[in-house]
Amino acid sequence: MNSRTKNPNKKLPAINGSGQGYFTQPTVFQNQLVFVCENDLWQVPLEGGRAQRLTSSRSETHSPAFSPNGHWIACCTMEEGEHDVYLMESSGGPLQRLTWLNSVTHIVGWSHDGQYIWFRSTHQAVHSHGSDSWLFQVSLNGGPVESLPYGPAMAVNQQLSGKMGIVLGRNTLSNSRWKRYRGGMTGEIWVDVQNTGNFKRLFRDLQGNPVRPFWIGKRLWFISDHEGVGNLFSCTAQGKELRQETFQKEYYVRFPVTDGKTLVYHVGGELWKLDPHETNSPKSESQLNIGWHSTKTRLQRRFFYGDSYWEETMLHPQGHEVALTARGKLFSMPLWEQAVRQHGIRDGVRYRLPCWLSNGNLVAISDASVVQSKTKKLSSIEEQLDVFEPFPSETPVYSHKLPPGRMQEISVSPRYPHLVLTTSRMELFLMNAETGRIYKLDDSKVREIREIVFSPDGRWLAYTKYLSLELTAIFLLDLKPSATGIRVKPAEPVQITQPVRYDFSPAFDPEGRWLYFLSSRTFNPIWDTVQTGTSFSRSMKPYLLTLKKDTQNPFVPKPHAPGRELGESAASGANQEFQDAKKIKNQKSQAQNKISVEIDLDGISDRIVEFPVSEGVYEQIIGLSNKVIYSEFPLTGTVDDLASEDDAGKDEGILWIYDFEKQEIETIAENVGFVQTSLADESENSSRTMLYSSGEKLRVFEAGVPVPEENKAEKHFSRKSGWLDLSRIRISVQYQKEWAQMFQESWRLQKEFFWTEDLSGVDWERVYQRYARLLPRIGSRSELSDLIWEMQGELGTSHAYEYGGDYPHAPRYPVGCLGADLVFDSKRRSWIFQKIYSGDIWKTNEHSPLAEPGVAVKEGDQLLAVGGVPVDEHKTPGELLVHQAGQFVPLTVIEGNQKKKGAKRKAKEARQIVVKTLFGEQKVRYREWVRNNV
Repeated sequence: MNSRTKNPNKKLPAINGSGQGYFTQPTVFQNQLVFVCENDLWQVPLEGGRAQRLTSSRSETHSPAFSPNGHWIACCTMEEGEHDVYLMESSGGPLQRLTWLNSVTHIVGWSHDGQYIWFRSTHQAVHSHGSDSWLFQVSLNGGPVESLPYGPAMAVNQQLSGKMGIVLGRNTLSNSRWKRYRGGMTGEIWVDVQNTGNFKRLFRDLQGNPVRPFWIGKRLWFISDHEGVGNLFSCTAQGKELRQETFQKEYYVRFPVTDGKTLVYHVGGELWKLDPHETNSPKSESQLNIGWHSTKTRLQRRFFYGDSYWEETMLHPQGHEVALTARGKLFSMPLWEQAVRQHGIRDGVRYRLPCWLSNGNLVAISDASVVQSKTKKLSSIEEQLDVFEPFPSETPVYSHKLPPGRMQEISVSPRYPHLVLTTSRMELFLMNAETGRIYKLDDSKVREIREIVFSPDGRWLAYTKYLSLELTAIFLLDLKPSATGIRVKPAEPVQITQPVRYDFSPAFDPEGRWLYFLSSRTFNPIWDTVQTGTSFSRSMKPYLLTLKKDTQNPFVPKPHAPGRELGESAASGANQEFQDAKKIKNQKSQAQNKISVEIDLDGISDRIVEFPVSEGVYEQIIGLSNKVIYSEFPLTGTVDDLASEDDAGKDEGILWIYDFEKQEIETIAENVGFVQTSLADESENSSRTMLYSSGEKLRVFEAGVPVPEENKAEKHFSRKSGWLDLSRIRISVQYQKEWAQMFQESWRLQKEFFWTEDLSGVDWERVYQRYARLLPRIGSRSELSDLIWEMQGELGTSHAYEYGGDYPHAPRYPVGCLGADLVFDSKRRSWIFQKIYSGDIWKTNEHSPLAEPGVAVKEGDQLLAVGGVPVDEHKTPGELLVHQAGQFVPLTVIEGNQKKKGAKRKAKEARQIVVKTLFGEQKVRYREWVRNNV
C-alpha cells in the first residue's frame, strides 16, 4: 500500500486553528460588525457568518470605530512603533496614519457629521499614566490635531438627535479589571444636555464604578457594578429612572458600542447583542454566532536565544559549568566547551531556583505537578522539588513534595545531599534531596528569612532574619548532619549579632575561622545641599566575627622583617592564623583535607571586627582562602533609577578583594551585578571559581583574580575573556502551553501573596475555573494579559497588575519632539509655536530644544519647513519628524509678529535653525506644570 494512503481511516490529530477566538472591542454599523481578535480587525455580518480578517498587523490594533456613514473604520495601532490614529475603508484596504503623537492613544468615537475622529491621548499630559488623558480630534483627511473643549476625560459621546447633548467619562478605565472599586479613581459621568458647555455630574452617591457612558436616543447608557457583576444600565439625561439592561452573571459586560439601532458588547471572550429599543424588560440578550477560522500565527512555535531570556544561574560545585533557567526552562552547560543540556519537561512547565548538589545532581523548583495534574481542583496542588542527573533528561530522579507556600531561596550543603529552603510564609526548612524528608528549622514573625549559607563542612547554617521591620540580625544554627540523615531535633537557632540597623549577607571563611557579614551601623551624617537636615546615605561596612575565642583580629599587622612578605615572618606566633590555614591547605590525607568548623557561641556577638574600609552601599560578601571579596554600589537618585532604554540592565557595582596576608585591597571587577562562587573544593578548602553578572551578560574567572579589561581580551566569548556565550542556549517555545502555565502561576501568586488570607471572601478556586475555560480562545499575548487582568480583578483590589511580556513589536520610529505646542493658523496658513516649554534649561533632554542658546525661537513664531520640506494643513510637522527622535533636525522658521506676507517675502526673511529633538515631552511639560502650581 502506498504510504500516502496507508490507514486512510486513521483519526488526524486535533489542530487548534479554528473554533472560537477571544472576541473583543466590537464596533457596529447596520448589518456589519467589526471586532478585535489576535491583535487584528475582523469583519462579520451582524446576523452571523464567517468572519474575515481585515488587517494583518505587526503589533496590536485596538479601539476600532465605524464612521457614522459606515464607510470608514478608525483604529489605533503601532505599525511604526507608536500608538497613533489610523484610518481604513470598512470594506478593507491599507491603513492610513493620521497622527504622529508619541503617546498612549485610543479612539473614543466620531463627530456627529463624520468629518472628525475623536480620540483620547496623553501627548500633552504632565503625567505618563493613561488616566491623564485629554480629548482631541483629527480630520479623516489628516492634518492638525485639535483639542476638544472638555478638559481631562477618557470618553465622550454626542447625542444623535435633539440638542445633541454631550456625555463625558472621567476616570472611566475598564471596571472589569478593578472590580468593585470605590476609590478616588472611580468613574465619573458628566452630562451637558443642552450642549452649552455646562456639565453636571450624575450618580455622586451610586455605590459602583460607572464607565463607558454613551447615548441611545434620549437615554444614557453605561456599565456599572453597583449590583455586583458589571452590567449595562440606562437612565434619563438627568440621571433618573435608572434601569438595569443586561443581566450577565459570571463575566463583566465590556466594550459596549451602538449604531443607535443595535447594541453589541463583549462578555467572557464572546460578543453579545441586544435591541436597545425593545420594550420588554428585561431585554433579550443573545450571543452572536461567529464562524471564525484562523491559522493562529501567534501560537506557532518560535525559537529564542538564552542570552536575552536567562533568569537565574548557579555555578557547579567544581566550577566548570553552570545551571541556568531561561524562559522557565532548565539548562546546564559547560562554561565554554561541549554541549548545552536541557533538563525536565520541555513545554508548559516553569523551573526556577536551580542549584547543584554536592554530588553533581541538579535541583530546581518546578510546577510540573500543577501542569500535569488531572484533577480540576488547582488549589490542592503545589510546586515540587525535582532532582535531575547531570545528563539531559525529561524525567527527574526524584520529585519531592515541598513545604506550604512559595519557595523563595535555596541553599545546598557542600558535603551532604541536603538543602535549605525559605518560604513565602516566613519559614525555614531543611530537606534531604534524596529522601524528601523535611525538617522545620526556624520561622519569622516579621518578614521572610533570607541569605542562607552553609559552613564549609555542611554543619552550620547562617542566615538573615528580621527582628522588626527596621532590624535584621545574623542567626546561626547547628545542624550536626551525617551522610545518612539529619538530626530529628535540630539545635535551636542562635542570634549571633546585635544589630544597630540591618545586619545581612553572612558568608563563611573557607577555613572556618570567621563569619563575614555586612551591616548598616556606621552613622556618619551627610548634610543635605537643598534642605536643612542630614541623612545617612552610606551606612554600611563589611564586618567579621571570629568563630573561636582564641582567633586573633586578622587586620592587626604582624611583625615581619624587611624584604619578607607579611606571611613569611619568623616571629613567634606572628600571623598564626594564616600559617595554620596554609598547613591545612597542604595536608595530603583526605581525612585531613575535610575541614571541621568549630564555633564558640559564648560571647560571639562581642567578637565583631570592622573592616578597615570606608562606609558605603555594599551588597554581597564572599569568603575565599585568606581573602574576601565584596561588592559596592554607587549612590543613585530616584530619578536615576528610572533608567532610559539605553541604560536598561546596566550594572554599576565594583567588586573589591581584601588580601589578609598582604593586608591590601584592590578592585578586581567593575560594572558588576550579583556575584557567586563555586562551593569549596575540599582538596584545597577554597572557593575556586567566581561568576558575576553585568547587565544581561555572565562572566566567569578564577576566584580572587582580577579580570582583564575587555579591550585586552582575546575575543568576546572565551576562556581568556571569561564571558559566557549564552546564545548557545536555544529555547523552543510552544505559546499555548507557555501561556497556560503563566495563567496558572498568576493565579497561584495571588493565592499565596494576597493581603488577606481568605482572599476577601472570594472563591478563588471557582474564579480559576471560570477564567481557565477561556484559555483555548487566547490567540495573542495581549489577550492573555487581558484575561489575567480580568481574573485578578475578581479580588477587588485595584493595585494588582500584570505587565511586561513577549509582545510582537513592529519597528519603532519615534517622532522627534520639539517641546512645544504647535497649532495651525488657517488665516496665515502657517504652523505657529503657540507654547514653548522651557523645562529645566540646565538639564540635558529636559527642556525644549527651541529654548537652546542661539536658537532664538519665540512663542508666536512660525514654522515653515522641516528638513527643507514645507509644512501646511496637509503635511504636518509630526509627519516629517518620524524617526527623528534624538537627532539634529533643520527647521525653517520666521518671526511671527509681522503682518501677513507673501510666499516670496516669507522665503526671503525665513531663517534656518538646527535643533536636537527630544524622545518625549512629558518631563518638560511636567516641569512647566510644577512651575505654574508652586
